[in-house]
Amino acid sequence: MSRVGNHFLKAGRLLTLAVGAIVASTVDAQAQVLRDTTGDGKVEVLAFGDSITYGVGDGNNPGDYVPEITDSGNPRGYPTRVSAATGLPVGNAGSPGERLVRSGLERFASLVVGSDVDTVIFMEGANDAVHQIEGAQYRRAVQRIVNVARAEGKSLVLATLPPPTANHASLALFTTFYSSIVKDLGTINDVPVADVEQRFLSACPDLNTCELYNLPEGLHPNTNGYDAISEVILSTVAQ
Repeated sequence: MSRVGNHFLKAGRLLTLAVGAIVASTVDAQAQVLRDTTGDGKVEVLAFGDSITYGVGDGNNPGDYVPEITDSGNPRGYPTRVSAATGLPVGNAGSPGERLVRSGLERFASLVVGSDVDTVIFMEGANDAVHQIEGAQYRRAVQRIVNVARAEGKSLVLATLPPPTANHASLALFTTFYSSIVKDLGTINDVPVADVEQRFLSACPDLNTCELYNLPEGLHPNTNGYDAISEVILSTVAQ
């Protein structure tokens, strides 16, 4: 073989090794989502978001007629399911009505900076959609969430948003864009993404009759919907 041939062969091997190392690093990072990052000998998880993290609408079954939801009730939703499945404490930091770009960022920092939390699961944006927050603002806010978690040495999972339907179908234009931003930032920052949006779209070709939502309210999941969200979260942290 010529010197040129040897050169390209060696270059190809180096490239293969480099790509393999990157893939291995990514897989390893995702496999270590639930870990003791604070060194206190235990793993604590924080679920951060708005009313969908809080669990508004949980307890209603498919077929129940729910035109609107005015009572938040007690915290429930996917955090309780993830805690039961993993045996780990999962704090429910859902705040109904909160906008990420308005008060969510400050609240996130107040809960995470200097805390004993090891892993944060982040899913927020429904109320930003209600107020038609532009994508650029939302993107900056999510990146700041990533930055704060990284600066504090916390493990982080980003989650996409369930696509609103029926009475709240008009919000889907914004939540779909927000979810694409979440996935993009997950890739750029090498952060695992729980694709809740895709789970709902796959389960429900017709969202207007989707058995994962309280209908016709169409914004908050029902019992089945929160089960689905928890399944996506669990499959993501188990990778």
